Amino acid sequence: MPVLMAKGQQVQLHTADGRPLNLMRMGIGWQSAPCTGPLGTFALLYGHGRFLDALFAENPAHPDGSIEHIAGPVTANTADAEDNESFVAHLSRLPPHADRIVFAVSSFDGSTFETVQSVHCRIVDESLGHEPARYAFPAHGLHTALIVAEVTRAGGAWTMTALGEPVACTTFADLLRAAEA
Repeated sequence: MPVLMAKGQQVQLHTADGRPLNLMRMGIGWQSAPCTGPLGTFALLYGHGRFLDALFAENPAHPDGSIEHIAGPVTANTADAEDNESFVAHLSRLPPHADRIVFAVSSFDGSTFETVQSVHCRIVDESLGHEPARYAFPAHGLHTALIVAEVTRAGGAWTMTALGEPVACTTFADLLRAAEA
């Protein structure tokens, strides 16, 4: 059973048998009323506080193959997960200086989260099908983006932090500024 996280909570990412997690999927999903505008997910990769790359529908893979965006629902390993989109990351393949991945959901067309009831994110150990952590939270509001969670590396170990921060973003540059704050 996954750790059900609260805002601000951190969870060390390990496999079910206690080894450091290597092959992970971050599944992200939302429940909304029928009139919501298009939402998209982003994985923002940082190294030593500097932006390195962004993965999303139009740029689905990091050049070294360490992170990949998967569009559309993915429900493998947990039948009721209802992930709208996800990212698969080979954590050991990330460049050594890469130490932070920020996950966000945004609508750059000006649509707000007014009709979005809730958002969830969850880490899945893709090698074993184990779900070590899940974070679900209300998302309703006039904001146009959410900084959902981040995964950070310190001393070779990876940790997930539940964020759930609503932000106003109409451009990709706005989203970067919010993620760096």
